[in-house]
Parts: sequence; C-alpha cells; structure tokens
Amino acid sequence: MRITPNHPRLRLIALLCWIVGSWWLMQIILLDTRHSTPFLFAAILVSGAVFLAVGIAFWQLGLDQRAGIVLDRKGLVLNLGHSSAFVAWDNVAEVGLCHRRDSLLALGSRHQVGIRLHNPAAYIQSYEQRLPSASGPLALSLQTLYAALQPLRQIDDGLPKIDHLRRTRTRTGYDVVIPEVFLGGRAEAFITMIEAYCYDPQQRHILGKYV
Repeated sequence: MRITPNHPRLRLIALLCWIVGSWWLMQIILLDTRHSTPFLFAAILVSGAVFLAVGIAFWQLGLDQRAGIVLDRKGLVLNLGHSSAFVAWDNVAEVGLCHRRDSLLALGSRHQVGIRLHNPAAYIQSYEQRLPSASGPLALSLQTLYAALQPLRQIDDGLPKIDHLRRTRTRTGYDVVIPEVFLGGRAEAFITMIEAYCYDPQQRHILGKYV
C-alpha cells in the first residue's frame, strides 16, 4: 500500500513562501539608506532568500511523484522528498499525535505523526538523503542550493545521529515525526492504521496481498 502526499497543499505552501520572501526583498528597495545599517540590510536579504528557498523546496515536493509512504508486511518506507528511511514494524514502540513542529517540513501541517523507536540505530542505518524527482528551472535552483551546502555536508554528512533523535524525542516525545501534509489525509486515521498493523499480524497478512 502506498500513501501519497497532499501535493496541492505542498504547492500552496510554496506559493505563500514566495509571497512572503518577495515581500521581504521588496523592503530593501523601501529602506531609507540614511538610517539603515548593513546588519539590517543583510537580515532582510537573508530572510527573503530563506523564504524563497523554502518555497522552491516545497514546490519541488509538490511535484515529486516518488514521495510518499509505503506500507508492507515488514514495515514503513518513509520517502518524504528530502530523505528515505525504513521503520520495521517490530521497531515501533509507540505511535501518536504530535503537535510540536521541529522542522520546516511541518509548515502547512496542523498535526504530525510521531513514532517512538525501540532501536533508533536501525532507522539511522536505513536513512538516505535524496532530492525530489522533478525537472525544470526550479529543480535546477534546488540542486544549486544543495550543491552550495556541500562544504557543510563534508563536515556533517546529513544523516541523523543518535543525538539528533534524542533531541527530537526531547522536543516532541518521538524519534521520527511525519508532517500531516505527507499523509494524504488526517493524521488520526494514519495512526489508527499503523496501530492495527503493529499489533494485529493478520492486518500485515491482508496488506501483503496488495503490495
């Protein structure tokens, strides 16, 4: 079974980010250079650029046909556009509703689904970074931004560390957090389905007929 993200909502978030980013950049034109400081100029420029970049990322996610969540008899494959990871059913200690947003991917999501793991190391070993599958000028822009971060990735390979998951658990109560916009529906319905697969082996057998 495959659950696809809410692509229209992802594109709407991108448009809102572009509007906000453009508004920030317009403030540079309206600045009174006699009373402004280089710090203020830089702050406005960076704020506008960040919103534009986030908009590009969300637009690409909204076009990414590979993004989604796959459920099979072994567990969950989480392909959230920027990454791919696997969570085995027997590694799920608890699943629940999470209200605290800990990343930009939570923009546009009223709720998130949190998963607490028995063995976080197994999740980390399965984690892979990736870019959304899309083409065109915006995809090129996103790839350019990604390449610009290459020096940082040489210091930090971008993979989650045990400490990262611990911080996420401290902030949210869970190790893995999935924004509702990636669930294609309500977070509560997804939690009910996950609990059925985790605690009822017969559900996994039924699921296996379709995957």
